[in-house]
Amino acid sequence: MDENTTITVGDAYRAMFKFLDAYWERGLRSDDEIANLLSSMEYGDELGPTQTMDPAQWHDWLDAVKAIQ
Repeated sequence: MDENTTITVGDAYRAMFKFLDAYWERGLRSDDEIANLLSSMEYGDELGPTQTMDPAQWHDWLDAVKAIQ
């Protein structure tokens, strides 16, 4: 993958989640703020591709995507 590879908005969200989760794991799970953020951002097949535990997180993500477009 190079820096010009394009992915969907949903895949970008999942990549961001994985990035933050790995950061939290490397920090020995010591950051409560990141733990809370990850909890509200969590997604899963049972939730659907655009559903997060806290529905506001998906809308905030879309707002962030729109802001950089």
